[in-house]
Amino acid sequence: MGFFTGFLGGFALTSSVLYITVQVHRSTRIAQRKAIREQVDQIDWLVSSSGAYDRRNLPTDIPRRRQEELEAQKRAEPTMKEILKHRWNKEVEVLTRKAYETRWQDVRDTVSEGWKAAARVVNRE
Repeated sequence: MGFFTGFLGGFALTSSVLYITVQVHRSTRIAQRKAIREQVDQIDWLVSSSGAYDRRNLPTDIPRRRQEELEAQKRAEPTMKEILKHRWNKEVEVLTRKAYETRWQDVRDTVSEGWKAAARVVNRE
């Protein structure tokens, strides 16, 4: 039982570290993307030829940032992918909470009692 416990523990640790690393990298990239887009919008606003001397003559087209916000509002209904993702996350949360709250000594004792009972049944027959 030591090999399997060690193997599963190592797998859980490795996969957790990889998942956290990927999520941190992803969030950093998203933050960088937002910052770059804001800077590009500001530079476009400053360099705009139609409003260089009088800001009242600036073009009235919607900036990219605002367009993304409007599109996100239009997609208010969750897609099937989002629903399944939400269900998956809830299931993982329940399993994680259950594993966290479980006393593994009790599980070990229950398994050993079950094993002994099964051995007694086999020995009688």
